[in-house]
Amino acid sequence: MKHNEPNPKPTAGGTPSNEPPNHRDVIACLLGRQPAQVVDVAVDLWERLAAGLVVIIGTEGFNALYDRSLHLAGEAYPWLTGEPQAGAHARFARLRSGLLGRDSDEAGKATVLLLSTFIRVLVTLIGHPLTTNILRAAWGDAYEAAAQEVSQCPKK
Repeated sequence: MKHNEPNPKPTAGGTPSNEPPNHRDVIACLLGRQPAQVVDVAVDLWERLAAGLVVIIGTEGFNALYDRSLHLAGEAYPWLTGEPQAGAHARFARLRSGLLGRDSDEAGKATVLLLSTFIRVLVTLIGHPLTTNILRAAWGDAYEAAAQEVSQCPKK
């Protein structure tokens, strides 16, 4: 550590308090809380995120980011991709249908990959702090609780 850098204070979990949350782990934590309802939780997370982002970047901006994320995640889960449908609700209906056709473990892994890919693309466009603020606004207390839980897990 350089002399002029602040020394971050550890949290109760032992990680620095200024370390940004690992969004992939937060998403996995949110999905893992209700494994029997992974599809409903996944679609709810998407709907809440879309509602918050459409206000900022518009429907077309959201759809472009979502389509890009589907394309990237589709390399691992080809069943995620398909004919684009107009509007976020139609798009999430297609996502729900695809997730329902899988076991909960695969649906969860695909959701984590798709959401974390979307967030990674968003981070490259607007930065980590603003993306984290958007996620906090969209997912509320559930995001905060999951981020806190993740921060307390030992690093592998």
